[in-house]
Amino acid sequence: MPDNRIALRSFLLLVFCCFTAACNNTSNKVKGENQIDLLALTDRMSVVNRPAMLRYADSLYNAQKYKSPYITAGRYMAYSNYYDLHNLSVKALLYTDSAIRIIDRQDLSDSLWTRYYFAAHVKKAHTLFETGQYGQSIDAYFMIKEVAERPANKCDIGVKLYNNIGLVLFKQLKYAAARQYFTHALASLDGCAAGNPSLNDNQKKQELLGNIGESFANENKLDSALLYYHRALKVIEKGRFSADPGQEKILRATARGVVVSDIARIFVKENKLDSAELYFKEDISVNAIAYKNEVRNAQHSELGLAGVYNLEKNYPKMKIALGTLRKSLDSLHNMDVELGWRKLKAEYDSKIGLSASVLTDYQSYLSLKDSLEQAKASASQSDIDRELSVKKQQMDNVVLAKDNQLSHLYLWITVSLSAMTLVIIALIYYYYRRGKKNIQTLTMLNSEIGEQKDKLEFAIVELEKSNTDKERILRVVAHDLRDPIGGAATLINTVINEDMPDECEKQNLAIVEKTLANSLVLINELVELDLGKEHIPLNKEWVDINEMVKQCIDLMQLIASKKSQKLQFLGLSKPLNVHLDNDKIKRMLNNLIGNAIKFSPAGETIRIELVQKDKTVIITVKDNGIGIPPEMRTEVFNTLGNTRRIGTAGEKSFGLGLSICRQIVEAHDGRIWVESAPGSGSIFFAELPLRNNI
Repeated sequence: MPDNRIALRSFLLLVFCCFTAACNNTSNKVKGENQIDLLALTDRMSVVNRPAMLRYADSLYNAQKYKSPYITAGRYMAYSNYYDLHNLSVKALLYTDSAIRIIDRQDLSDSLWTRYYFAAHVKKAHTLFETGQYGQSIDAYFMIKEVAERPANKCDIGVKLYNNIGLVLFKQLKYAAARQYFTHALASLDGCAAGNPSLNDNQKKQELLGNIGESFANENKLDSALLYYHRALKVIEKGRFSADPGQEKILRATARGVVVSDIARIFVKENKLDSAELYFKEDISVNAIAYKNEVRNAQHSELGLAGVYNLEKNYPKMKIALGTLRKSLDSLHNMDVELGWRKLKAEYDSKIGLSASVLTDYQSYLSLKDSLEQAKASASQSDIDRELSVKKQQMDNVVLAKDNQLSHLYLWITVSLSAMTLVIIALIYYYYRRGKKNIQTLTMLNSEIGEQKDKLEFAIVELEKSNTDKERILRVVAHDLRDPIGGAATLINTVINEDMPDECEKQNLAIVEKTLANSLVLINELVELDLGKEHIPLNKEWVDINEMVKQCIDLMQLIASKKSQKLQFLGLSKPLNVHLDNDKIKRMLNNLIGNAIKFSPAGETIRIELVQKDKTVIITVKDNGIGIPPEMRTEVFNTLGNTRRIGTAGEKSFGLGLSICRQIVEAHDGRIWVESAPGSGSIFFAELPLRNNI
């Protein structure tokens, strides 16, 4: 009895998965053609209007002017499904083989052909197993296994395959092994659909939970079985199964009918007969009346209901139930239910005193029971896991034999190539000896020409390098003198043109003197500077970095005032002496502030901040200017980078300032970087180490 029920659950799962997979792939095309998917359409009809399947498939097929392989294979599969649903296995197998002959010639990288491949081979494997052809059935499952284990198919075909192998093991009464496959399929389904379950996933999950519960029930682990049945009911109640309201109603009702009949059988085992009766009646009301396609499932529930009345000794109701079931079996044969009916009929006759009928019915029951047990014993002799392993070993042996053949072929090819190589080498040596004298003469001439060429190239390279270094030095001098001399000029102009107190005038002149002195030092350094060196010389001293930064800001504020800009300084709370080259760090800071002034609009505020950490001090220059595009951000610190841009007031740029800053900071074992975005300003960071500071 459980075999047919779980086979029914498997069939519903396979039909629904094939249909929803087709709906999810409607945008795909088979070899560039937008074809009608007969398999998906007729699968849907197997749920909502089974008798019209063949008429519908033929009308769609005949309406197509071009009978493509895709629509032809779909029509064959429609016939196969129809005959399989009507227990005409021989006819079903013939149409399945016809579809497979077409499908196996197609490109299985196409997702639609892959789905057809799986549907056809699983149908064939199922039909062969049902008809006792176990070896051929396992061959078909092995072909499916190869496709299902491909990475692209594990979440769809792989889940279905594990479920089908579990169904075969269940039919062989290997319930624990079957449950492992069902559980593996459920875990794969949950992993593939984590956080985003589809309608197809809800249906598959409900079926797998039911299969696991059925396995526990047959192992007599009733609490575990009920747990999984109730999980299946929750999926049915909360999840959607179809976007089509009509199909959604049918699928939800029939699925619930299957699960409640399973729960009813658990109640029978627990002797909760009133609850069992209610659950059996619910399934019968759904599957035997509302949806005629699921009469087989209702037959199991009718048999279970008759068994409940037998246990309750309610023989009048038992008689009615057996009579109703007899009419159903006469119109739709079901071998497992037939066996149960004969057994209950014999018990009923015995209970009401019909001795002659008891003997006849009981002998009929024993005869049918022996034939069914013989068929089940034959099925149980086939171990699908072992057979699949054997098939894989056979395949490995074939591959190994092919490899050996290829190895011998490669060996002969290698020997032949080696012989040809020896002949070629001999010929090359012969002609080499003949031309050796001429080659020696040409080599001497080429050597002399090469020496002269190398000397000329060396002279040209040195000349170009000298010119390049001179040009770069001039550009550096022009760049680094521009800001201090500009500031000095501004101060002198202030002294000349404005009426200022003597003390202020003295301070400005002192700044001019200091600025010009620094510029002279800078000129002397740059004249002797070799830009090809990796490190620049430093003249370090202990300097209060707060005071040094303030001096730079006082000078650069004069330049910023021309654009009505303000320099804001956020210093440290107390003096901090740092061991550094005062002039070079000032030059670095002047470059950073000068760039901020140049690329900021008039009237903006530029913030200079000092931040002390455990082992370093960071100088930050932040502006609200035009910012730096992402593609230029990695080049701004390179000497040869093409990063020159015009300032907001038309100021020229030489593209050298930041490269000089990087050299100075790295010479102090520090690092410099920038954070910026176009239109959002820039923040430059110069981090200097603190070593034995006082």
